[in-house]
Amino acid sequence: MLKTEKKETIHIDFTAMGRTELEEFAMEKSNRVVALEAENNYYRELFRKGQNTKFGSPSERFVFKGQTSLFNEAEKDADPDIKEPEKSEVLSAPKQKKRKGHKKEIIQHLPKEVIEYKLTGDGLVCPKCGGELESFTSDDRPEIEVIQTKYKVVMNKALVYSCKACDKNGIEGTVITAPSPKGMFRNSYASPGLVADIIHKKYVLSLPLYRQADELSRLGVNLGRNTLANWVINASSRYLMPVQDHMKKILLGEDVIFVDETPVEVLNEPGRAAATKSYMWVYRSGMCERRKIILFNYSPGRGAEHPKAFLGEQYKGYIQCDGYGVYRTLAREYGTGPPGITIVACWVHARRKFTDIIKSLPKNTDIKGTVAAAALGYINALFKIEEEAKDMTPADRQECRQENAKPIVDKYFTWLRSVRDDCTGSLQKAVDYSLNHEEELRVYLTDGRLDISTNLCENALRPFCVGRKNWLFAATPNGAKASATCYGIIETAKANGIDPFEYIKYIFTVFKDSDIGSLDMEDYMPWSPSLPEACRPRETAEACAS
Repeated sequence: MLKTEKKETIHIDFTAMGRTELEEFAMEKSNRVVALEAENNYYRELFRKGQNTKFGSPSERFVFKGQTSLFNEAEKDADPDIKEPEKSEVLSAPKQKKRKGHKKEIIQHLPKEVIEYKLTGDGLVCPKCGGELESFTSDDRPEIEVIQTKYKVVMNKALVYSCKACDKNGIEGTVITAPSPKGMFRNSYASPGLVADIIHKKYVLSLPLYRQADELSRLGVNLGRNTLANWVINASSRYLMPVQDHMKKILLGEDVIFVDETPVEVLNEPGRAAATKSYMWVYRSGMCERRKIILFNYSPGRGAEHPKAFLGEQYKGYIQCDGYGVYRTLAREYGTGPPGITIVACWVHARRKFTDIIKSLPKNTDIKGTVAAAALGYINALFKIEEEAKDMTPADRQECRQENAKPIVDKYFTWLRSVRDDCTGSLQKAVDYSLNHEEELRVYLTDGRLDISTNLCENALRPFCVGRKNWLFAATPNGAKASATCYGIIETAKANGIDPFEYIKYIFTVFKDSDIGSLDMEDYMPWSPSLPEACRPRETAEACAS
């Protein structure tokens, strides 16, 4: 056992103190106890929050016992004429009806192979009368089979021709080579399908290149991951960058842009330690845009100069973002408000401050009576209005917000100011977050094209974060930039309902045999009707053809 040092006992002679000294001593100790209790509660809260982050549910939704909404009292929805359900009805959940034809829908687009099983010989003799059996129907049992990936070598053999007559007559011989498709890279085994498959597996399925190299080796294709990495970098810079540049040009012409960022580690970055944080920024078009665009941009830092470099000097419009101060710095440089940049804050981030508090409360706490729960009541009411208005036109949505959401927002901020002085610790920070961003949180009420949250942007960033858990880091800045390009092209394709593998393969196939600078890039955007049907999901392609 570890030996503990014996604490020295402190003796205080209270008899030598006067009344004033005793009062001062007692007050000092009392204040000390209060401060230690506050500090202890703070660290307990941090501990519970950490435990919930590690082991708890990530959902921000809460259903308080006996309560559906803090804005709807029980009396409002009560109906005394409704009969109480029987005990058996409460304990047994109703059986859900299976949708007719659901199983057939799963396999209707897959290619079919029919294998017939027949009776032969003695099996065709009736066991009762000895007559001959005849087939009159079949017992069909479909099952889905998998064909494992196989690789083959396509030998592009261009025949070379010469003129025999010229040779006979002593004329300098004519030699002509039959035209054939170009390779993706010089002296390389890479094909559009193979490189598209590598990119799809890494950036859609989050399969790192070293695992792909191992799988290729098991299937008899010995390609090192350095080769795969070079193909990805070269393909993105040569063929995908022109597509990205055109998307960026369109995006910067829109009035609403979502912005967010997340860390990424780059090992071999000149002048920086391997553990230094770099960042991947995501820029997304507004929720009402027909052409959905999602672009990623790598930068070695998180300062305002990086989004400024992406947006350029002339961008004017709304930026929907979280509470990170760089975006406010950016707005001040561009000029706050029309015709400069108007920041639109996210109500999910404001709500998250309060949900984190509720998650960190001790067990058996009466959540209904807390300030955090009351704040969630206001904010959840706003999201309920948004749910009802999601299919409206921007003009109708703005009118709905002014009529229904604005009064709640006004009450929310008035109420926050009334309770702020009674809040401490994390609760005070949550209240201050909303109050400090009040002007920006109100902006969404003024334009129906704006979103109440940045969830669209966070959802666009999620595939990158999932992939980062697998491949952990980028080896070089060029690799990080290639990843940014690939993620942007893939996420934009997915957002527009396009198959990312077929789309990238199509881009490679066309671009490698073309003068890319002379192409009309609009014809190769994910929303272009000029794309082949193979790029669209099967049901979408059939709908377009009908």
